[in-house]
Amino acid sequence: MELLFVRTEPVQEIAAEPATLDLLIDILRPKEDEPRATPELMTAARAMGWPLVYDATIRPGYVHCRPSNPDAVPPPSVEEMTEYFRAFMDAGREQPDA
Repeated sequence: MELLFVRTEPVQEIAAEPATLDLLIDILRPKEDEPRATPELMTAARAMGWPLVYDATIRPGYVHCRPSNPDAVPPPSVEEMTEYFRAFMDAGREQPDA
């Protein structure tokens, strides 16, 4: 089975339908031999500490990295941050020197 990850910021939990989540848990479970991923990837994935959640409404093969609070506000996009800093810098140029 191919796993497709969907990320929605801020990530607070990992959710998938039961069979998909069971597969992911098996992949992340420590084993003597890790044929599917590098040790560095496995260590990083296990260190995250996000809760794993069964969600039968998600299509098989999809893993959602998502907020646990549905009202969580995602961080600003790159475009929003660029516009903010552009406006900030322009405002600083408009100030007369003291």
